[in-house]
Amino acid sequence: MTTATGTAKLVLKKGEDRRVRGGHPWIFSNEVESWQGDVVDGGMVDVTDHRGAFLGRAYVNRHSLITARLLTRGRDEIDTAFFVKRLERAKRLRDAVYPGEPAVRLVYGESDQLPGLVVDRYGDWLAVQVLTLGMERRLVELRAALEQVFAPRGAALVADSPLRTLEGLDQRREAWWGDVPERVAVKVGGFEVRADLLHGQKTGLFLDQRENRKRAEARAQGRTALDVFCYQGEWAMHLARGGAESVLAVDSSEPALTLARENVERNGLTEKIQFLRMDAFDALRRLEREGKRFGLVVLDPPALIKSRRAVAAGARAYREHNRLAMSLLEEDGILVTCSCSHHLDDDLFRQVLLESARAARRPMRVLDWAGEAADHPRLLAVPETHYLKCAVLQAL
Repeated sequence: MTTATGTAKLVLKKGEDRRVRGGHPWIFSNEVESWQGDVVDGGMVDVTDHRGAFLGRAYVNRHSLITARLLTRGRDEIDTAFFVKRLERAKRLRDAVYPGEPAVRLVYGESDQLPGLVVDRYGDWLAVQVLTLGMERRLVELRAALEQVFAPRGAALVADSPLRTLEGLDQRREAWWGDVPERVAVKVGGFEVRADLLHGQKTGLFLDQRENRKRAEARAQGRTALDVFCYQGEWAMHLARGGAESVLAVDSSEPALTLARENVERNGLTEKIQFLRMDAFDALRRLEREGKRFGLVVLDPPALIKSRRAVAAGARAYREHNRLAMSLLEEDGILVTCSCSHHLDDDLFRQVLLESARAARRPMRVLDWAGEAADHPRLLAVPETHYLKCAVLQAL
């Protein structure tokens, strides 16, 4: 591992220090005036403004658009003790917001001053997502710190994000240490579910929606419900537990539906929940043609906008999915609709929903507007840490 020794330095152009001074840890390649000393990609550099004022220490990757990410605004050595200190602070927050919860996000990248690192706990196991070259080069120190702070039985290394391609890294997913089972049984939201640490999406489950699922559950009593993009069935189970008369859960992935059926059976909810394997858009259009109506619809798609270039096309997809969902609502019906595309900010999502409502000719009342769960805290200076929008709307 290469650490900052004072010989490796990144000097920012004049005027390009404002965002860093304001608390954002990212430095883009076009903001760099010069590199000085023995700079190694994946290694550490001291960051200064154009006059030489010290701003912090960052790991670098000159082949990436985000060429440096600050780990500290002090002169800390980036060693195991440094990571222990950061992880202990992250643990204190999660212990406070979700005491005793077996499934929780322990580390959320920039929000925990550990850019490029995401750690989820599933019972006695960790799923560790490594996104950047700088973190990849520090796996030895990270493992030692994770074992010291969390003492897991084992950990899966989740290194298959497309973001790694931008860093020049390979994609892999494997047991990092310990005996990591194919699926880990864990309680989430009061349900026993199986998290697939080695082959599932993201780190195994989507923990960011736990509070929003409760919002849907609280409004399900006596309603017929539709859950689109149901994945492993967690929304559907919340709706059933909340008193929905029936739930139709739709997904195009057979592996996801297999897990969903297992979860529903395990939690004794098979009588209320039916599954349909079909593309979400096709299913919504078919249900509209058939004149079906629902008292509650959940729409939780994967990110439909992957980059800024895709905003217009992605917004059209969100607009049409929501138009169809709104058209399926009974009078006074509830739509719980989400977007996890951070390029679609709150204002644009609100505009998309307004256009969907106009196209569906359904006046919609806003009952709630929410975001990520409390173990996904936002960093004030980093708008990228807020990506999840969840609107609860009522058709009038």
